[in-house]
Amino acid sequence: MKTWMQKIYDSRLYPAVIGVLYLILCGIVIYTIAYYPKGKIEVILMKWVPWSLRINFLLLLIGILSTWGDISGIFKKLFVREELTSRLNKKGFLLISLLVFALIFVSIVTTRTHRLYYDEDIYANIGQNIANTGQTGMCNYGTFEYGEYYAHWLSYNKDPSGWPTLISFVFQLLGTNEIYAFFLNNLIFILSVLVVFSIVFTLTNSYFPSFLAALVFTLIPHNLIWHNTVAAEPSGALFAGLTVLFLSVYLRTGKKRHLFLLSVVIPLACQMRPESVLIVAWVIVAAIACPPSPGSSLYEEKGEMSMVPVKGENDTATNRIERDSSGRIIFLKKELWVMGLLTALFLLPHILHLYVIGGHSWGADGKMFSMAFFWKNLSTNGFYYLNNRHFPFLFTALAIIGLLFVQHALRWRLLIFTWFLLFWGIFLFFYAGSYQYGADVRFAILSFMPLSILAGLGGDMIRDRIGKIGCRIQKVGDLIIVVLIFAWMQFLPLIHQEGQEAWGARYDHYYAREFIKKIPRRSIILTHIPTMFLLWQQNAIQTYAGINNPDIISHLMEKYQGNVYFHYNYWCNTSSDVNRKMCQGIKDNYTLEEIASASEQSHHYGLYKMALKQEKKMSHPK
Repeated sequence: MKTWMQKIYDSRLYPAVIGVLYLILCGIVIYTIAYYPKGKIEVILMKWVPWSLRINFLLLLIGILSTWGDISGIFKKLFVREELTSRLNKKGFLLISLLVFALIFVSIVTTRTHRLYYDEDIYANIGQNIANTGQTGMCNYGTFEYGEYYAHWLSYNKDPSGWPTLISFVFQLLGTNEIYAFFLNNLIFILSVLVVFSIVFTLTNSYFPSFLAALVFTLIPHNLIWHNTVAAEPSGALFAGLTVLFLSVYLRTGKKRHLFLLSVVIPLACQMRPESVLIVAWVIVAAIACPPSPGSSLYEEKGEMSMVPVKGENDTATNRIERDSSGRIIFLKKELWVMGLLTALFLLPHILHLYVIGGHSWGADGKMFSMAFFWKNLSTNGFYYLNNRHFPFLFTALAIIGLLFVQHALRWRLLIFTWFLLFWGIFLFFYAGSYQYGADVRFAILSFMPLSILAGLGGDMIRDRIGKIGCRIQKVGDLIIVVLIFAWMQFLPLIHQEGQEAWGARYDHYYAREFIKKIPRRSIILTHIPTMFLLWQQNAIQTYAGINNPDIISHLMEKYQGNVYFHYNYWCNTSSDVNRKMCQGIKDNYTLEEIASASEQSHHYGLYKMALKQEKKMSHPK
């Protein structure tokens, strides 16, 4: 007997029921925006977002477990023993070797350091707050009472909470330590290499282009550099890649369990970076261009894991998909709207997040997005892939060949290129989108996966063409790999170096950690960067409390028996009048005793013990 849910699913009322549910979700958004001020919505989101993301991650794990047989089947040919020999399959051994190579280079060979100050401290502190309080937000006043963490002042952050939530899982499991956030990005790098391999293998059923794409992704210098930081871009790239992978699997199989995986990974992918929502547009375009067609593939298999494609555009999988779909439109599928409802439910808090941060300047003095930035950013960000200084030109050349000169799978090549264009092109209009603007070369990470996929296809085409003139195809493939690695070796100094970028903040970070070794554990520090100290389990409060909240400072003086300290930091050395006046206000209103100090070029750093000036009334800087 059918259940009542199955009866509704099969009845004519189904479209109306689904429509009502979508309207309810829209109504929740409209009602919240109309009747709550942004500040109140932020308070709601601080508690709502972490739980939404946790449940979303749980469903993703359930989806992966439910498709584990499919996942193991994809890689079965790579790791089982070959039929005619007793040795392990060489293909699986090579893939494992690549993953080990990637892990060693990203975690040991590449310099481990913060490169985006002080955002990386903020991401980790938000993860700390989610892990310990269940709320998202950066802490401006936090204390530790015998190991128990109290986040007294939490402020909602403009960045999405997806990456900090990943960090919170690690902190819950292992305890709070910023080194674990570095390790997490190292792990994300390994998973990303595997995702690149899986995307190409799913699309082509061919080992060599899959391995080559994964190798290119592994060798990209800034990929290695930024995956040994605590930046959010690596997680944004990984989850965008997972979305592409799950969509390609679903379009190939048409199975509901694969659609479920896609539906739960999309909300997570959207909440890693502000621009990550662009992946939704890509999914819609890809679903329209290539509707589900069970059993289809971009290449016809000729033998086990064949690398020989079907020749001629008329025989491509894209055209077969069109024939097999029999005119059915993907958006008329019932299961799509059911799973879409799940996606919309988990995207709901992110939609409200985008609303409450609307109008934020993101540090821009004028317009944040404008055509005025386009040509300058285009010149910088375009030549980045061509000048062979920070990015191997050979990788770019292979990607161009893969896009323009491969004679099959045109639609999928264009879709992969569209993926690249979306996440590369969005920054051309951004005021800080230039790869030479500060540490913003990190934005390029979001474009590396599609470029690597196209490079894998291009290298495969070259191997096939050379193989046709009489050369052994396996030897040609080995030669291509050797040439790629040789061309990449000139970038090793770039991977090793710490670099001069953000030197002032880097030394502030270094000296601050040394300074706190000279004060009692039970003490509190006034600083512009409390998130940094809280990660080290050191009590901290924002500097402005010393000016705006003198009663709190008096209370802290009593609570910590006079062990209240002022951190003279990077922001006190900047040209910003606001920050300079705040630091000067602390000097004017308190007696400061130097505990430790240091200098780097023109910057001075110090830690000072504070005492109240009883005879002088607190003055407020204008």
